[in-house]
Amino acid sequence: MPELALSAEPGHEAIERRSLMAAGAGQNARMLPDEAVVPYCDALGDRLGALALALEREQQGGRLSIAACAAASLFLNEIRATLAVMALKHGRQLLDVEPLPLTIDPTESGMPTVKEFWMLHEDRDRARDQLAQIPAPPQLVADALDQIYAGRRPIKQQILWLQRAYMERLAATAIVTDFRQMSPLKLGSDKSDRIYSVSWTGLVRSLNLFECVTLHFVERGGWHVTGGIEDLRDLIDSIAGGRADLPEMIGLLNQAAWIVPRSLERVTIGPYHHGFTQNDEPIQRAFAAAAGQEPFLLEATIERAVTVKAARRSTLDKLFGREPMESGPSVRYRIVLAPLGIKQLLGSADEDGQPATVYGLSADGELVL
Repeated sequence: MPELALSAEPGHEAIERRSLMAAGAGQNARMLPDEAVVPYCDALGDRLGALALALEREQQGGRLSIAACAAASLFLNEIRATLAVMALKHGRQLLDVEPLPLTIDPTESGMPTVKEFWMLHEDRDRARDQLAQIPAPPQLVADALDQIYAGRRPIKQQILWLQRAYMERLAATAIVTDFRQMSPLKLGSDKSDRIYSVSWTGLVRSLNLFECVTLHFVERGGWHVTGGIEDLRDLIDSIAGGRADLPEMIGLLNQAAWIVPRSLERVTIGPYHHGFTQNDEPIQRAFAAAAGQEPFLLEATIERAVTVKAARRSTLDKLFGREPMESGPSVRYRIVLAPLGIKQLLGSADEDGQPATVYGLSADGELVL
């Protein structure tokens, strides 16, 4: 496909274009103003939903497999649900009683910092005990009415109501975590089919971004995923969590004798530029074209690598029954989501002039290519 060459230029590393934190420049955390927390979470959640629709368009265009698109969409829904919980947690500070500032990464990603996700997991561990100590909703309503009839504001009841709503939502939500492996899926309905896909998701701590990786592989030697799930989990644990390039990851997968890797895809979600990030001149120039809409740029990157032929087998490969595969070049696609005015300015490139598919988001939420 012609666009492959455009996005696979040697040395093009779009994700790390402004590695300010790594270079020691700028702050790596910023507290949002109290009144901005809930709108920030709501807006980012809506834009991640639009990004999921954009990924579906990319899948229909052949730039993302069905399995990778489905896994990325599930992960985006998980992030959105986590943001909704964050909004409930930090919305309590609007009562001017409990300071709960939300911190974002203003240099690398524009997303909530990793600390915010850790704190949600800590809160979740305590959620059941705290819920047992908070009165049930009918009792809170009755107590609030008593305060109102007595001429007093029911501040305590409001706080407890928000606390209960937060804890209940938290207990029912799969919070984004450092690493989560999904169950393997068998592709094809015939018993003879031995092609599987498996995906895993997580946080890229060094850049404060999100990633979803999908592996397609063929099982060998009668080994079955249903019987060897722990082996598969251990294998993925050994290659996940870093930012190795895809051909290198395929090389690591070659060490397993019971699978033959076919393809590897990685969707990186972010960075997200908005009014609270440290925006350089190209971003500011793009924001000036927002034409009345709130300016933002939500970006994502799709990387794909496929195996092209069997590699030469070493003596150890023959001894352990491995069939190593050679990987072709990794290709990269860039996706940008922006208000319509910014899309018109960017055309078919990102803010740096690098090739990208730019999707416009109208004021009423319609996605425009």
